[in-house]
Amino acid sequence: MPYYIGDVIKESKKLVIRTPEDFKKTGIDVKIKTRVDGIDPKKGSLSLSDGTLLPYDVLVMATGAEAIRLDITGGDLEGVYVLRNLTDALKMKAYLNEKGCKKAVLIGAGYIGMEMCEALRNLGIEVKVMDILPRPAIRWDSEFTKMIVEELAKTQVEFRPETKPQAIEKGKDYRLKLQTSGGELDADLVLMGVGTKRSAVLAESMGLALGESGAIKVDFRQKTSREGVYAVGDCCEVFHKVAGRWVYFPLGDVANKQGRVAGQNIGGYPAEFPGIVGAQAFKVFNLEVAATGLTEEEAAKYGFQPVSAMIWGLPVGRPMAKGEKLGVKLVGDKTTGKLLGGQCIGEKGAVQRVSSLSVALWAGLSVDEVGYLDLPYAPPFGGAWDAIHIAAQSLKGKM
Repeated sequence: MPYYIGDVIKESKKLVIRTPEDFKKTGIDVKIKTRVDGIDPKKGSLSLSDGTLLPYDVLVMATGAEAIRLDITGGDLEGVYVLRNLTDALKMKAYLNEKGCKKAVLIGAGYIGMEMCEALRNLGIEVKVMDILPRPAIRWDSEFTKMIVEELAKTQVEFRPETKPQAIEKGKDYRLKLQTSGGELDADLVLMGVGTKRSAVLAESMGLALGESGAIKVDFRQKTSREGVYAVGDCCEVFHKVAGRWVYFPLGDVANKQGRVAGQNIGGYPAEFPGIVGAQAFKVFNLEVAATGLTEEEAAKYGFQPVSAMIWGLPVGRPMAKGEKLGVKLVGDKTTGKLLGGQCIGEKGAVQRVSSLSVALWAGLSVDEVGYLDLPYAPPFGGAWDAIHIAAQSLKGKM
């Protein structure tokens, strides 16, 4: 959606996988603008907002998650947005086109905030991004986030750390004025990008068990605690193969896989979703930023003895290097020697390396094995000793 707002994707219809009409052609009746007001699991029926009762034999909870809208004065003013779905994107794009916005303030420096920095700068809008935390993309190592802040500065985006939003009011020279712990900020648009909360109210109302995260508890076949009821997507938990426990990890690719597994089981073709290793990535201007597995803090929380190593290598072979650098950080378990996680950042090659590390985590490889992975070698793509090899061998030396 940030790429649609920033005019990289020109047509909103490219973001729609299937329309209600497309579904109807395959015998699926989609009710839009219709809310489920209640569920009676004993009778097997739904109460809809249009007054009808809809019976069911099998129920799939796919209620997703909601973007968090901060409870501050002025949070509902025109020009204050969250970005969670296509409707949000369409409203924001229409507002930007109609109002001739010159300044934007982004509250929250997670990966959506980072992508939106680029989208709005592409439109020629002055951007400031703030966070209550000391650095953006807090899950990544501080050396890597320092590089992100430098990249923001190169593109005239001001980052304001440890800044708390307090209130929003109508402005004079600009449409809005944001009051913060660090002073006033003028804006024509304010985006609240401070995360999501799982939508599990209906699940609770019908007595479904919730996991430790507060999301719906499921098994590997996406079954909930009630017979005949499944849950998929951002409303439910997922098994983290590295952590060895159920977690909340709301990403679109995970939701798609869970949906397919639930559908196969409902259709009589038994299937299991084995889980995730926590791969994620985003782009901020000229930087690729990616991670997989566990951070040191997460690893310690889950009972491992984490050890880490960071190196600055090259995304290409040394003879072809033109000043690019690639940061690689690996985390391993001192007790077992297993790889637990990895992070990468650079102008190119970061996502490629994290993809390889994700496969290594999926296969349960040791740090020693990662240090000798058979990776494709050619100077345009990396050295004979790839940055992954060098990082793994550095980490092995600390274990």
